[in-house]
Amino acid sequence: MLRKILFILLLADLLYSPSTIIAQKQDKPVIARKPYLQSAIADSLTILWRTNEGSSCSVAYKSKSSTDWKYQKGQIRKTNTGLIENEVVLHELSPSTTYEYKIFTDNLSLAESETYYFKAPLASNTKSFSFFAVGDIGEPIEEGGTPDKLAKALAPYKDSVNFGLLLGDIIYPDGRSKDYDVNLFDHFGGVFPYVPVFTVLGNHDWHKPENNYMKEWKLPGNEHYYSFDKGSAHFIALDTKNGEMYDYKEQLEWLKQDLQKIPDTTQWRIVFLHHNGKSCTYKNDYEAVMSLYPLFEKYNVDLVLNGHAHTYERLNPMDGKGNVTSSSNSIKYSSPKGFVSITVGSGGKLRGVGTDPTPFSPDPENCEYKGLVAAYAHKWAFLFLTIEGNQLKAEAISTENHKVLDSFSIEK
Repeated sequence: MLRKILFILLLADLLYSPSTIIAQKQDKPVIARKPYLQSAIADSLTILWRTNEGSSCSVAYKSKSSTDWKYQKGQIRKTNTGLIENEVVLHELSPSTTYEYKIFTDNLSLAESETYYFKAPLASNTKSFSFFAVGDIGEPIEEGGTPDKLAKALAPYKDSVNFGLLLGDIIYPDGRSKDYDVNLFDHFGGVFPYVPVFTVLGNHDWHKPENNYMKEWKLPGNEHYYSFDKGSAHFIALDTKNGEMYDYKEQLEWLKQDLQKIPDTTQWRIVFLHHNGKSCTYKNDYEAVMSLYPLFEKYNVDLVLNGHAHTYERLNPMDGKGNVTSSSNSIKYSSPKGFVSITVGSGGKLRGVGTDPTPFSPDPENCEYKGLVAAYAHKWAFLFLTIEGNQLKAEAISTENHKVLDSFSIEK
């Protein structure tokens, strides 16, 4: 009898010891990646997050002014890193409305202390909105990268921007899924749960993208190239791969058809991709990108945004042959002929620092294309853009001291 009593006491001690309780708690789903927002188009939006385990997921959401929560179930899948991806797609969202949301895995409410929210996609007749654009982001901090500083600089804009554009080379060194959290998502918890982003592939992301990049993002179309509308603007995402462009003939034909379908009522046409065409940075001119210039001119593209060169550079408007059409006033363009091209490739990596130690050269002031460069700043930076009816305004903002490095406007 005494042995039985001792055995029961020992068993109870084991069951209710602190280490056993901790182990039991760890059996519940725990957030491994905070929520992030994708495919914010028309009346829908996708919310994703990752957990250590889970078999079901859902989102509770409501407009900020309402007290009635709606619930939407989602899908669960195991990722290539062993974590669990939770994906919920919301539909029938009211345009331009702010929603609060909560995430659930296995019916357990996660991140109870957080108040997550997002702005629903814009109404088609919206004339005023803002967004950010930046490339070359996820360089490891221990190798001189600054994705943490970029995230901190963007966080104060989460209530003023409607979405963001990530211009490729999102994860260094080679875009593997295993590096996404430590080099990107771990830093952007103050941005991505609130602001949807649209991405394009850079050359460093081109490591078996179907097994890495496309496992991290949920994008429209074939995810290599796609388009979407935001208010009075049409956006086109292209895949330049290693500079020669992915599936060049097919992508070019798709681009032509997409440009042809843009309604005349659309005020702004914006292209974003990773590689530059003409440039006065240290990068080569990429012929495949320059071959698109005639289409840009023919279909009245206004703005082309790219990364690749780890610096900031804005060019004066160019025509289909790459010739400068206007350089007399590079701060305020009034109905310019041609398109403005901007390199924003210093989001988390800067020429001359870390794994890109070569000093920045040549100086854009000595560029062989006279009158091409309107402004440049060899600083870590992102671009903040606002469209207000027939005017587009932009500021390049330092991620170090948050000062404005460059500003300009286009008025039609």
